Amino acid sequence: MRTSIRFVVALSVLLMGATQASAQRRVPNTGMWALGGSIGGGVPSEPSLNNGLELAGNLERYFTPRVSIRGQLGGAWSDIVGRGFNGTVSPVFVDGNIVYNWEGGVWHPFVTGGVGIYHYRSFESGAGNGGDTRPGVNLGGGLEYFYSRRGTITFETLYHAVNEVKTPLTTFNNGQFWTVGVGVKRYF
Repeated sequence: MRTSIRFVVALSVLLMGATQASAQRRVPNTGMWALGGSIGGGVPSEPSLNNGLELAGNLERYFTPRVSIRGQLGGAWSDIVGRGFNGTVSPVFVDGNIVYNWEGGVWHPFVTGGVGIYHYRSFESGAGNGGDTRPGVNLGGGLEYFYSRRGTITFETLYHAVNEVKTPLTTFNNGQFWTVGVGVKRYF
C-alpha cells in the first residue's frame, strides 16, 4: 500500500512539473518581443503604376499570448507607365498595428489592422524628385509557421488604403496598394 501511495505522489509531482514546464514553453506569450523581416511584392491599385518589390521590417510586443502591437517599417517600388513620361513612385510607410493570432500547432493564422504614415517618394524624367506624405490605414492577415520553438516563417498579405498621391508632374488618384510577402520572425 505504501508503494502505491508513493507511486501516486511521485506521478502527481511529475505531472505537475510537466504542466508547468509546458506552460513556460508557450510561444508567443505575454511580455515577449518579436523581430521580423519580409520580402515580397507591392501591387498598386493605380493603373498607371506597375507591380514592384516590397521590403518590410517588424517589431512586435505581446500583451497576451494572442494579442500584440506591431510597428512596421516598409517600402515598395513601382514604375510609372502610360503617363507619357518615365519614373518611379515608392511609398515608404511606418504602420502601427494590432495583431490577433490563433494557435494551430505549428501553424498560427493571424489578422491585423492599423494606421500609418505613407511617404510617397517620386522620381519623374524631366521633373526630378518629389514627395507626398499621407495618412493611411491597413488591414490584412497571414500565417506563421513555427520551424523551431522561437523561429517562424511568415506569410502575409496587407491592403494599404491611402488617398491620392501628388508628384511634380501628375496626381495619382489612387494611392492604395497591396503587399504580399514571405519572411522570418524571431521571438525573444
